[in-house]
Amino acid sequence: MKKIMVIVLAISIAFLLFACTKSERADDKAVGVVEFISGTFSHRNFTTGHVSDEMIQQILTAGHQAGSAGNQQHWHFTVVRNKELIDEIMQDVDEGNVLIVGLGPNESRFPQDIVIFDNALAMQNMFLTAQALGLGTRMYLRPIQNLNDNLLYRLEAPEDFRAIMVLRIGQLNEIDAVSQPSPRHPLETRVNFIE
Repeated sequence: MKKIMVIVLAISIAFLLFACTKSERADDKAVGVVEFISGTFSHRNFTTGHVSDEMIQQILTAGHQAGSAGNQQHWHFTVVRNKELIDEIMQDVDEGNVLIVGLGPNESRFPQDIVIFDNALAMQNMFLTAQALGLGTRMYLRPIQNLNDNLLYRLEAPEDFRAIMVLRIGQLNEIDAVSQPSPRHPLETRVNFIE
């Protein structure tokens, strides 16, 4: 009986140690994620340089893993590396930068606010992943009207899809005196609690 009690006690202690260690690891990960997100921002000071296919694949995979309304995944991504087309979409884009255009269905059976929401979730995943890979990123809405009015056919988009937003990805200068996080309003001025 003592032997069984010792074994049970040993197993219990091992389980508690494992659980504590697992909990501490989860806490460490959460702190790491929060710190990482707090350090991200939209870059302005891109430079020339190739973004590898492997990085683009990781970024796209992260976008595709985003949550979506009813798991409908109202998105399609067009990766634009063609410098001529990039210049038609946006001005002053450095050589080697990549644009990922998020597109969504334009059909009336899908509420457009849901399509935009789904694309925003996917683009945010890609934005964060690119920064985790050490790349610069910035999201744009300004080119959307021109894309939808004049260049949609150049994106080889699925039928009845329209551009929702553009994500620019590229290399950064090591010394980036232009880009930095914008100051945030105090959190307490942007949140209220109802208990």
